[in-house]
Amino acid sequence: MDLVNKFLALQQSLTRLGFQDGQLEQDVNAKTQKIIKSCCERLNVSRVSIWLFSDDQKSIVCSNLYILAEKKFETGIVIHEETCPHYFASLRQNRVINADNARTDDRTKEFLDGYLKPLNIMSMLDVPIFNEKGMFGLICIEQAEKQRNWDMAEISYSVSVADTISLVYAQSNWFIEKQKLSYLEKIDPLTNLENRLFFQKRINQTIDTAIKNIPCAVLLVGMDNFTQINDRFGYHFANQVLREISLRLDNIDLDLKYQLARVEGDVFAFWLPQVINDKLIDELVSKIKLQFVEEIKTPLDETIATSASIGVFLGPIKDLVDNDPIRKAELAMQKAKNEQQGSDCYFDPEWLTNHLEAVTLEREFIEALNKNQIIAFYQPIVKPDYPTVGISLEALVRWEHPEKGIITPYLILPIAKRLGLMKELGDIILEQACRDIRYFLDSGIVINKVSVNISSEQLFSPNLVAQIKRYVAQYQIAFSALEFEIVEELIAGDSEALSHQLEQLSNLGINLSIDDFGTGYSSLSRLKNLKVSKLKIDKSFVDGLPNNESDICIAQSIIGLAKGMKLEIVAEGVESKIQAHWLLANGCDFIQGYLVSKPIKAEQITDFLKNENALDKL
Repeated sequence: MDLVNKFLALQQSLTRLGFQDGQLEQDVNAKTQKIIKSCCERLNVSRVSIWLFSDDQKSIVCSNLYILAEKKFETGIVIHEETCPHYFASLRQNRVINADNARTDDRTKEFLDGYLKPLNIMSMLDVPIFNEKGMFGLICIEQAEKQRNWDMAEISYSVSVADTISLVYAQSNWFIEKQKLSYLEKIDPLTNLENRLFFQKRINQTIDTAIKNIPCAVLLVGMDNFTQINDRFGYHFANQVLREISLRLDNIDLDLKYQLARVEGDVFAFWLPQVINDKLIDELVSKIKLQFVEEIKTPLDETIATSASIGVFLGPIKDLVDNDPIRKAELAMQKAKNEQQGSDCYFDPEWLTNHLEAVTLEREFIEALNKNQIIAFYQPIVKPDYPTVGISLEALVRWEHPEKGIITPYLILPIAKRLGLMKELGDIILEQACRDIRYFLDSGIVINKVSVNISSEQLFSPNLVAQIKRYVAQYQIAFSALEFEIVEELIAGDSEALSHQLEQLSNLGINLSIDDFGTGYSSLSRLKNLKVSKLKIDKSFVDGLPNNESDICIAQSIIGLAKGMKLEIVAEGVESKIQAHWLLANGCDFIQGYLVSKPIKAEQITDFLKNENALDKL
C-alpha cells in the first residue's frame, strides 16, 4: 500500500469514529479515550497518550494513556522541564517530534534512564495539540521492544488525530462557556438565588404544564427601610445585609416544596407550585418573619434591626394563565408596607380590577411616550412686580390622554418609576422646554428662565450634558435660559459622579435649584459645596402659614438659610394672599402656586401676562 492510500485508510478510520462534522459527545474523557484507543489500534503501536501543559507551562501531565497489550487506560504521569530541557525546547518550536530511535535522538534521549528503559520504549512520535491561544498539549505515540520508522502517512494521520483532539477540547470549552452564560442568565450574582427573569419563566412553565387545578402561592418579602441602611452604611454593607437575609430565607425548613428568588433590589420571592394545606402558608409567613428577629452587626460594631413586609398570593393555578402571580403578590406586599411595616397581607381578588386598570394604563403610557401625548405645562414663578421684570416658569409634565383628558404627575410619575421610564419621560419634557423657550422668544414673551425637573436617572446619565448641548443648538437658545431642579435626596450622598455632573451643568451657565427643600435628608456641608442658586420651600410647609407655628418656624429657617448662603428662595403651593403676604414679608423672593396661576400650556402664557397682577395690593 503506498503512503497516500495508507493515509486515506487511516483517515477513514478516524472519520468512522463520528468526530467529524461536529458529531461530538460532551464527555471530554470519553471522547479522548475513544480517539487514542483507535489510534493505537490502527497504527498497531504499544502506547498512545495525551499530555497537557501545566498552568505554569513548566511541566506536562498525562491526562490519558492507552496501553495496547494490556487494553487499559492510565493517567497521572508528570514530566518536568528541569529534567528534560531539550525536549521542552523542541516542543515549544511547535513541531512534530518523530524520533525513530528515541534513545539516541537529541530531542528525546533525556528520557532514557527514567522513562524509555523502564518501559522498554524504542520509538516516539509526538505531535502538538493547539487551541486558540497556541499549543496546550501533545499526543504521544510510542513503540516498545522494537524500533519503528515513522512514515509520512503515519505522521500525517497523527497530526489529524491531534487536530481532532483539539476540536474535542474546543467544543468542551464552548459547552463550559455556554453553561456559564446560561447560569448567569438564571442567577442573581449577589445572592446566588434565581433572578426575576428565570423565576418568572419557572412559574410560567409550571402554569403551562399544570394538569390539576391545585392551589399555588407566591410570597414576596420586601425589606423595610432598606434605603436607609444603604444611605447610612454604604453600598458594600447593604449588599452584605442582602446576602445574609438571602441565606436565612434559603435555610427555612418547611414541609412544602418551594423555590426562592431575588426579584428586586431588596425583594425576595417564594414560589410554591403545590399548596395542599393552606395552613402551611401561614407557617411559612411566620418562619419568614423569624428570619428578621436576629439583628445584624454593622462595620461600626453596632447592631441594626431589620424587618420585612410580606405579600401573599394564594389561588388555583389554572386561574393564572392570563395573570401574573408575582404582580398580585407585589400589590399585597405594597399594601402591607403602607398599612404597617413588618406585617403581611394576602391578595384580595377584588383588587384585580384595579390591577388590570393599572396594567392598561401602563401600556397606554408607553404608547403616550411615542405618540406625543406627554407634554409640558408651565406654572409661573413671580415677584410682586412681575409684569415689569418678567416671569420664570416651571415645566410640569402632563399627559393628554385621548379619553381621560389631562393626567397629572401624581399618576404619571409612579407609572414611569415602575416601568423604569423616568429618563425617557424627563428627556421629553427637557426637549419640549427648549422648544418652547424658542417659541417664547419668537413670540416676544419675556421669560427669565424655564425651570425643568431632572430625575436621578437623567442626572446620572453620562449623555446628559451632550444631550443638553444638542437641544440648545437645535433650538438656538441660551444655556442660561434653563434652570434645573433636583430633589433634595439626590444631594444627600457624597457622590463624586453627582458633583462632577452638577459642576458641568453649572459651567454651561445653567442655574441649579433644590426642589421640595426641607422634606429630604440633605447635608448642609454638601449644600455648601454645590453650585446651587435657589431653594424651593415645599408646599407642605406653606399650607399652614401664617398660623401654624411649626410651619412658621420651618419656613423662617429655610429663608434664613437661603439668605445666609446668598441663595434665592421660592415658595411653592401658594394658594392665598395671606400666605403670599407673609412669605414676601419674611424675605421670600418668588411666589409659585394657584394664587398666581395653575399650570398652563405654553400658548396660554401670553393671556396670563395680560391678566391682572395676582400679587398686586398684598
